[in-house]
Amino acid sequence: MVVQFKRGFTLIEILIVVVIIGILGMIAYPSYTDYVIKTKRVDAQSKMIEISQKLMQYKATNGSFAGASLTDNKIYGSAIFPQTGDTSYTFTLDIPNANSWTLIAEPATSSTQDGNGWICLNNQGQKFWAKGATACALSAISNWDGS
Repeated sequence: MVVQFKRGFTLIEILIVVVIIGILGMIAYPSYTDYVIKTKRVDAQSKMIEISQKLMQYKATNGSFAGASLTDNKIYGSAIFPQTGDTSYTFTLDIPNANSWTLIAEPATSSTQDGNGWICLNNQGQKFWAKGATACALSAISNWDGS
């Protein structure tokens, strides 16, 4: 009598592997998307700090913030972030008077950042971000960590 060995996987073994991969995917994908959203927000915040430094240089050169514009290449050169690729945020520079400004990053519609909340920074160094926020609430105690 000759004994034959069967090679391969049974249907049950394949189904178990598929279920395990599905469970791992259900856990990993939301974590990945949260990571992407946070990374893009932090990138925008870094760019806002860079723009604020250029605004201070502008004031030192011109005596005031009046006339400063995001589309000026010496300040930023655009109103969208990032300047290439898929837009994550639209920047707005509000200059109510010659000695103050507020920089606002509004999430771009239909981007991964949509609904994630405005990011705000002003000439006093006050920062604000809150998930889902659609207005700036800058104060001495506001910050970018959402609390």
